Amino acid sequence: MGTASTFTVHLSNQQTTAGLSLRGSCNGTAAAQQLERAVAELVAARAPFVWVDCRRLLSLSWHAQRAIFNAHQQARVAGTVLYWCGFSPGVLSQLADTGLHLLLSVLPASSYQGPRMLLQDHVPTGLYTR
Repeated sequence: MGTASTFTVHLSNQQTTAGLSLRGSCNGTAAAQQLERAVAELVAARAPFVWVDCRRLLSLSWHAQRAIFNAHQQARVAGTVLYWCGFSPGVLSQLADTGLHLLLSVLPASSYQGPRMLLQDHVPTGLYTR
């Protein structure tokens, strides 16, 4: 992953489950676009549920929050449910400041039911990374 400020999205779309793992700080427009593209890819693949592991997400800029809102709207229109699992108290506070947490399906980390390989500290090299 590199330094703590680096933002990485790991993506897995298996036959029965789809998921993302967000890691680092999602700050600035490039990181926000990276996040939005990854969600759009899974929505376009018609995944009914997308599980987003947020345990390693350190912070969100307003650009990132806008990307999450856009992804939420795109998924809703497509009939896909996004489950955001394991936000840290700091990130939840950032979402609460804008009220975005009220729109999202926010769950504790223990509720995550996406691809288990995304939960590993070191994601397998064969997994798609943005």
